[in-house]
Amino acid sequence: MVVRATEGTAAGPTSTSATFGIEEEFLLMDPRSAQPVPTGPAVRAALRLDTNPDWVSTELLDCQVETATPVCRTLAEAAEALLDFRRDLAHSAVLTGAAAAGIGVIFDADLRPASVTDSPRYRGIAERAPALVADQYVTGMHIHVEVADPEVRVQVLNRLRPWLPLLTAVSANSPFWRHADSGFASWRTILYRRWQIQGCPPYFADLHDYRVRVRQLYASGVAPDPGHISWLARLSDQFPTIEIRASDSQLTASDSVLLAGLARALVATEQAAAVAGRLAANHFPEHLDVALWQAARFGLSDKLVHLDSATLWPAFDVLELLLRHIDDALEQHGDRGWVHEQCARLRLEGNGAQRQRAALAGGGLSAWLDLVSRSITAG
Repeated sequence: MVVRATEGTAAGPTSTSATFGIEEEFLLMDPRSAQPVPTGPAVRAALRLDTNPDWVSTELLDCQVETATPVCRTLAEAAEALLDFRRDLAHSAVLTGAAAAGIGVIFDADLRPASVTDSPRYRGIAERAPALVADQYVTGMHIHVEVADPEVRVQVLNRLRPWLPLLTAVSANSPFWRHADSGFASWRTILYRRWQIQGCPPYFADLHDYRVRVRQLYASGVAPDPGHISWLARLSDQFPTIEIRASDSQLTASDSVLLAGLARALVATEQAAAVAGRLAANHFPEHLDVALWQAARFGLSDKLVHLDSATLWPAFDVLELLLRHIDDALEQHGDRGWVHEQCARLRLEGNGAQRQRAALAGGGLSAWLDLVSRSITAG
């Protein structure tokens, strides 16, 4: 994968380019049956020998691994980090007899409860929600984008809400469940809707309002720590960032970097609008909810809800609206040419869900396995 700055930009980031980072979660599966395999502890141990240990972390299940990039200023930096991680991960997985997969939901799993990572936090989650954890074979990608001022951060969060369903559609990469087509492009999104605090975030008046309402969620006991507040976008509790969590795990590093480029430009655009004092539209929660469901159902293959008109538009028309909306920020970051090229690729090849379906239809499970195994280290 080659990510270049567009002509006329400096080799490095502009002084106003926000830093960002990408967290990717992966599933570990049997390379012949596509069943989950609980080799996460061994894979993580091997992976930490190859990379910075701070960039590798546990996940809820023993068949999952999470990696994170360092702080990045350019898409090229992120691309290099992701490819390095993915190559090391693929190698470490093979050493344990597993294959690493950048897919949002495991292709197949039997009815036995999933093996939970042995930590107090994850055991506690399993005790509180046993039937949910039993089949929580889902992985996502999270994008952190810097917004230094916390008050502005809340206003940007408000302004992201109508675009989160589109980001879900672009990133949809989990069409299969229990060895069958779920009928959804992002079945992960639907599975996640079962948890206590999910979907598009509410609208917040200001930072004080955000903090008070989050503290009340903690006080309820239903959300005992920040990890349980799993809106599609939230304020990070560790970094001066907005964390966008709308995406399934991605087949290739290019898919992930494209989403990061869109997310960073969108945050920059909304930050400028917030600083200028332009009011954010407060879309009805029920409209956001149906827009998210529609995005999970069809991805980019049909129509999406255009929230300003509450009507259905062709998915790529909505994507074109986003590209026009963030055009200045893409140009400022030096990302415009590459991001447009990648969006054109989506039109030709489809998103991850469409590519997965095409592989299975064209050659059965072996072709699907070949696609997934090749994609993990593909640019």
